[in-house]
Amino acid sequence: MLYLVRAVLALLWAGSLAVALSPAGDLTAASDLPGPAVVLLVLYPILDVAASLLDARTQSALGNPGNVRAQLVNAVISTGTAVAVAVGAGGGPAPVLRIFGVWAVLTGAIQSALAINRLRRGMRGQWPMIISGGLSSVIGLTFVKQAAASELSLTGLAGYAVGGAILYLLSAARSYRARPVSVDA
Repeated sequence: MLYLVRAVLALLWAGSLAVALSPAGDLTAASDLPGPAVVLLVLYPILDVAASLLDARTQSALGNPGNVRAQLVNAVISTGTAVAVAVGAGGGPAPVLRIFGVWAVLTGAIQSALAINRLRRGMRGQWPMIISGGLSSVIGLTFVKQAAASELSLTGLAGYAVGGAILYLLSAARSYRARPVSVDA
């Protein structure tokens, strides 16, 4: 269920970010970001904090202390990212791209490691999460590289969220199909 909720929120966030950025037009390193876009850019890592803490609680109940620690580390990284974006957004789109890029690399690595661990424990539906984490890390590196360009675009962040949402939906569907069916007698 958490994967489904994360996917829906990511899709809503991506659409909202695209709308919030539309008045800004073409961005340069010196461009000011619209206030609603800044709010959304701070909100996205906060959503990840909430999801990480919920998943940590679930993993604790299942007796997976390694997964709990990884999700708590992820929550700390995402909290730091939200603060960094709030501060960095005053410097324009380049710092935001760098911050999102580093965040995507770190959390992507954690996501892949968690999914591999869950797969080893017999939890189905983890291949999309392994792929998502790997792609997150690679895309994060492209965000860092893009921050040095003369013309900048933050719409790639919305595309990043949409891609993640699709993989979360695939994982949710695979996990749902793999659930044991109870038959009442």
